[in-house]
Amino acid sequence: MQHYLILSLLLPGVGSAGPGLAKVITPMPQQIAVAQSPLTVKIQFQASGVGLNRIYFSPDGQTLVTASADGVASVWNLQGQALARLSGQKPPMFNARFSPDGKVILTTGYDGTVWLWNPQGEVLEKFEPHRAATADALLSPNGKVIVTCSDDGQTLVFNPTGTRLAGIIKPGTARNLAYSPTSALIASVSDSGMLYLLAPDGEIQQEIQTGQGRMNHVRFSPNGNFILTAGTDGSAKLWGIDGSFLVEFKATNSGWVNGTDFYLRGLYIATASDDGVLRLWAVDGRLIQSLPLGENNKLTSLNFSADGKHLAVTSNKGQVWILDISLS
Repeated sequence: MQHYLILSLLLPGVGSAGPGLAKVITPMPQQIAVAQSPLTVKIQFQASGVGLNRIYFSPDGQTLVTASADGVASVWNLQGQALARLSGQKPPMFNARFSPDGKVILTTGYDGTVWLWNPQGEVLEKFEPHRAATADALLSPNGKVIVTCSDDGQTLVFNPTGTRLAGIIKPGTARNLAYSPTSALIASVSDSGMLYLLAPDGEIQQEIQTGQGRMNHVRFSPNGNFILTAGTDGSAKLWGIDGSFLVEFKATNSGWVNGTDFYLRGLYIATASDDGVLRLWAVDGRLIQSLPLGENNKLTSLNFSADGKHLAVTSNKGQVWILDISLS
């Protein structure tokens, strides 16, 4: 199937960013082979006795970090073996993720703190950017700033030593963050359904009402031109960075979409939702595969490895699945 032709036909009538989406797919071959079941479970393991809030691959795709409701981050290899346990921060731990160079893990806690660790589990630094719970923290791709967001509605920008550089405050809880690959834009989403695009100096570039209810996750496309959001209305949505709405991926009518991510060059996305089903989609909105995971599970997060070989998924029962991917 000539996938890029389908997209070029669908998107011009959807939003002003339609022509820009061709940039995502222009380098792709005209024939894109999709296996009948492109996602297959490689391994499943029990990572925690409580729910897992987030999972991320290391930049080299060889390890994973999970954040759990009991305040523990754990580092794992691809065989499900624990390599390190990062504990001591006040639970619940809302997020844990690697720095772009893989040398630091950032964790966020209910007490408003951000802790920086090495992957061996040693604490490198602690700081308290918020008086309310810190929901997320990440380093920019160029490593020059740390961004945090909180239950107090603030999204703040710091230098690596913890000096505040910029910030905004908006109604509601700021839930999740993403940084564009070029370090030019920060995306922040809130429980008011708003998506904010900020410059690193804190200036708001776009304010987008997504209509998705509470926002659970946000991701930039690999080229930085597009954004995925996941919400409590059971959908993921694709946006242009100019604020234009492009595609809705309606995953479920019976719960939230808790995680979403782009695969490699942006032709495919995945969603993890409360109905316990992992879904793979073409970026034009076509459902490619639905894969139920476990019994009576809520899927809480997911992440593709940067090399495109694996997808990791977590549940509210502390389970992790690592899947192999067969996509051209």
